[in-house]
Amino acid sequence: MLVADNDVAVGSLLAEVLTRAGLAVERALDGEAARDLARQPGCRVLVCDLDMPRLSGLEVLEGLAKEAAQPAAIVVSGYLDAEVEERLSALPLVRAVLRKPFDLIGFVRLVSSLAAERSEAGTAGDALLQPAPERAAASPRPLFLDAAEG
Repeated sequence: MLVADNDVAVGSLLAEVLTRAGLAVERALDGEAARDLARQPGCRVLVCDLDMPRLSGLEVLEGLAKEAAQPAAIVVSGYLDAEVEERLSALPLVRAVLRKPFDLIGFVRLVSSLAAERSEAGTAGDALLQPAPERAAASPRPLFLDAAEG
């Protein structure tokens, strides 16, 4: 599990609630670190802010989408425009987009669910980590949630 957010307070809070939920969490404070850590074999879920230095979260996600093995991604951002939403929707690894501020309990449930799904897939040869063309084409659009929907 990787939390990538350059805002130290936000990243620390997200990592803390996920750790308390029993998940092993690493942190990245910029896009390059996020990209490098997300490429590691053990990274199954990436929580990624869009506004980060060195590489934006969108650049990280678009780069990871070209990789053979991809983590499931949850985007967290305070600002999204229509172009960014469209680009995120085109990325099969993006499973949800949460607009800050969001409900932490719902966030933990979502991340825990993806982590469990990815762990089960890992025991079956990481089938979900390998984005076959037919899987990418069949991937649903990511779930976009506003703060009020939490």
